[in-house]
Amino acid sequence: MNPYDRPGFPGNALRPAGGSQYPAAHSTPPPGPALTPYDWGFICGLLATRTPQELAARPFVPTAAKLRQGEQALLTAPAERHAWKPTSAPQYQRHNLSARGSLPFLLAAHAVNEGINAINKSRAQAKAEGHWTVESAGSLTVTTQGMHYLHPENWATVNWTTSQMCDLPAFDLYEVHFRNDQTGNRLGLRFRTIWAPLLFAMTAFAAHPGHPRLHDRSWVPPHVAHLHPEVPAGVADMAARRARGEKL
Repeated sequence: MNPYDRPGFPGNALRPAGGSQYPAAHSTPPPGPALTPYDWGFICGLLATRTPQELAARPFVPTAAKLRQGEQALLTAPAERHAWKPTSAPQYQRHNLSARGSLPFLLAAHAVNEGINAINKSRAQAKAEGHWTVESAGSLTVTTQGMHYLHPENWATVNWTTSQMCDLPAFDLYEVHFRNDQTGNRLGLRFRTIWAPLLFAMTAFAAHPGHPRLHDRSWVPPHVAHLHPEVPAGVADMAARRARGEKL
């Protein structure tokens, strides 16, 4: 048994019914369920795994996700998918001034008009910046190669190594940006799940080993930071060696 796992823990991290179910899409999500010490122990067990043989020895995790050759499911859990949506389309229209009078008056009038145009343009851009919205609630499968979000309309597959940017805006909110394999377009998504720290750590270690959060350990939820501190320390050490190009 992995020393970080609790006795009898099945390994697939399925949450009890109702305990981590999220509201329907387009509703305002409440704070996610807190990561328990047992959940943190499970995360530490995964991150402390060093060899393919150790991974293969972990309990089998059934999943509906289509896995690739050699890919192994590590856990499944409910999650929300969030996407960036513009608040509104830019609706800026420049107003040109038509005035008559003395030269000083015309200069002052045009200066005021330019100031008004600048304010209106800034307001239009602010409205067009958008915000994160809930797209759907589905099922998340975390694997040795990436993560699969399952939903009839909003499914997604993210490979750890293809991330272009990742972050942890909240301890139950994982953010990742990558290029769509089919269109080549850049896509940014957020997933609300209690396993967000694990998703962040695996993405950052694989694609962004110099990420500040890995090294200041701000990805670790404070209420479990006193448990198994050697694991985040080990992740930071290995990430630093990876960032320097050293052989692990």
